[in-house]
Amino acid sequence: ATKPGVGRRSKLTDRQKRVIKLQQVRDDTLSLNDLIRYVQTSFNITVNRRTVSRILNEFDMFSYVAPRKPRINHRQRYSRLQWCYQHLSWAEKDWSNVIFTDESNFEILNRKNRIYTRRFRKDLKRFERSQPRVHKGGALKKKKYSTKLKKVPRFATNSC
Repeated sequence: ATKPGVGRRSKLTDRQKRVIKLQQVRDDTLSLNDLIRYVQTSFNITVNRRTVSRILNEFDMFSYVAPRKPRINHRQRYSRLQWCYQHLSWAEKDWSNVIFTDESNFEILNRKNRIYTRRFRKDLKRFERSQPRVHKGGALKKKKYSTKLKKVPRFATNSC
């Protein structure tokens, strides 16, 4: 029963499948329903969501949820890197005097709506698209032998 040509013929041609893939590559946030509408208007063919999903999976394109990350600018990125270089030579004894606290306050924008992206599995940029998030607070403190604690800037918590 595994002879070539046995089984039901595909509703879509190879060219039409490549066009579906091309639409998804052009806009990686297109939903399956958007692609179904595109196929219906372009090719005048009705297809199921599962069919479109299977076609994209054959091209090694899978759905991912865009991670929520705080937006940082070039200056913040540079200062975080400088902080890492300054503390690169610290020994374990130095780090034992540091208190990492988790008192961060996060306001997540677009909290209920997830952004789904469909990318190639081996695409290195598949995690670059992210949802904006506002981050306030957070602390990293260094213990002294006195009772006072020294506060290190907030950007130190998300570095290295």
